[in-house]
Amino acid sequence: MSGELTSLPKRRKGEKKPKRHPWDWYVEQAWVTHRLCDFVDMDPAVTYLDPFCGKGTIPEALSERGLTAFGTDKFDRGESRCFMGLHDFLGDQVHLLEAEPELSIIMNPPFSYQEGALVRGLAEQCIRRALSIATHKVAALLPLKWQASAGRYRLFTDPATRPAATYILCERPSMPPGDQIAALGKDAWAHGKIDYMWVVWDKRVIPAEDRYGNPYVPTYWIPPRDREAVAQLRLEAA
Repeated sequence: MSGELTSLPKRRKGEKKPKRHPWDWYVEQAWVTHRLCDFVDMDPAVTYLDPFCGKGTIPEALSERGLTAFGTDKFDRGESRCFMGLHDFLGDQVHLLEAEPELSIIMNPPFSYQEGALVRGLAEQCIRRALSIATHKVAALLPLKWQASAGRYRLFTDPATRPAATYILCERPSMPPGDQIAALGKDAWAHGKIDYMWVVWDKRVIPAEDRYGNPYVPTYWIPPRDREAVAQLRLEAA
């Protein structure tokens, strides 16, 4: 659902920098989730929830892999068969799906803005909330630079919140603002400029440590898709 402004065409000289979407609604393509499924074991007996589903891209991609997946959001962004209603994930109410006995949360969380205002630590709030609800995995799509932060040191090192692994997308995804996709046309998916990764937590796995007792998180690289296949998909979408 959300991310950084990565997909707008190059600005002309003198043009103002476009404003961020007020709710950090930036849309990833389905292949981003499919690549996660290619590298991370997904249990078909588990229910999958995206609490920031936007147009429903993530739950629909998971459904295409034969998984039971649903999405909620603060706004109804479009017609998705996986959409299970309006819900504020950081609010006081609990959605029925959050009470599933076996639940994984896969999401592209908002990074820094809500209602047009900067909210520091927003993505971390979303992750900590997900970790308090999920029984199995939590996977969050985040900018690669998100790893380097003094403020998130405890999140990455505390055994209760330390990720199981990070998966770097070596193909940069485009993430246009959801309300501008139609106007951008084919350019919406052609200008990825930010490196992204999937950060994965597993509530059932003991966090890794080296032989000296230092915490660490294994890192994997997800290779780019085949160029010819990608070119063919773009031709079909044109």
